[in-house]
Amino acid sequence: MPGQIPASYSNLQESAEQLHLSASAYRRALELAGLNPARDDWLQHIDRFLLSAGAILIVAGITAFFAWNWPELGHISKFAIIQAGILVAVLGAWRLGLDSPGGRVALAAAAFLVGTLLAVFGQVYQTGADPYGLFLAWAALILPWAVIGRQAGIWLLWQVLLNLTVIMYYTQVLNPPDGWWQLAQLLGPLVWLGTTVTDSTLAAYLFVLNIASLAVWEFGARRRTSWMQGTLFPRLVALGALVIVLIPTVIIILAAGLDGKTGLSAISPVLLFIAVAAALYYYRHRRQDLFILTCSLFAVIMVVTSLFIHAMSGDGGSLLILAMLVIVQVAAAAWWLRRVAQGWEKPA
Repeated sequence: MPGQIPASYSNLQESAEQLHLSASAYRRALELAGLNPARDDWLQHIDRFLLSAGAILIVAGITAFFAWNWPELGHISKFAIIQAGILVAVLGAWRLGLDSPGGRVALAAAAFLVGTLLAVFGQVYQTGADPYGLFLAWAALILPWAVIGRQAGIWLLWQVLLNLTVIMYYTQVLNPPDGWWQLAQLLGPLVWLGTTVTDSTLAAYLFVLNIASLAVWEFGARRRTSWMQGTLFPRLVALGALVIVLIPTVIIILAAGLDGKTGLSAISPVLLFIAVAAALYYYRHRRQDLFILTCSLFAVIMVVTSLFIHAMSGDGGSLLILAMLVIVQVAAAAWWLRRVAQGWEKPA
């Protein structure tokens, strides 16, 4: 009916504040509006969480078992154990059904175990192949399961494997880096992956890869593909694409320009500008997603703050202005996001 206000958390909270409702009355209003999750919903989410956590722990336990008992295990035992795990997981997925929570978790566990199998194969036979070949083979082997399974978890794993393949191939074949790369590898995977985006060319390749995957997913979602209606995959891929070009952009700003020796170039700021502009338009007007809008505004705040840090003198007054600038930017972003959310909730 005209004039009706849609039931949502923000509208109900605003009405409760205007009517000065008590806590008990507010809870009752949530129940009447159907906004409070029911007991069965809680149990279903808890069940899925425990099921997923159990599968992750089992896969991690199998990997740790190999690492701890590697010298004592024979070649046949190593392959028998891991292949038996994959077989049990696949049979479990088939038995439970690919659309059931248990079947989905079992198929995802099998996809992870394929990587363990390839790692064991490489260690046993010492093939000497480049590491990017491992990730590429892993992605190729689980692609049929990703297509058949129709779940975001396996597709996320596949996307990560593609990113690692590009990183490995670029750094090992196309453009091997200097000694700092070897040190970064010793400092851990996070430091190592962080150094990859200090090369704007590699960052551009990764950005294009992730944006292409995001575009395919959004196309499927707009075509009403049921298993593509979730938000986990597009949010994580969009966040990754933004971070990939945001880090080199901030480095360029703070380093006061471009230096050909560093591998940084203007392509990263250009891609960041395009990504933020496209995200602010698409995820506001085409597909409503506050998380991606928030990430885009965070990127803008990071760039503006970096520009001010580069220009500031470094005295106490500049630090105070910097703090105020951050507060103003965050407040403005929160105000705009709230306005956008309220606009989505208004009846057409």
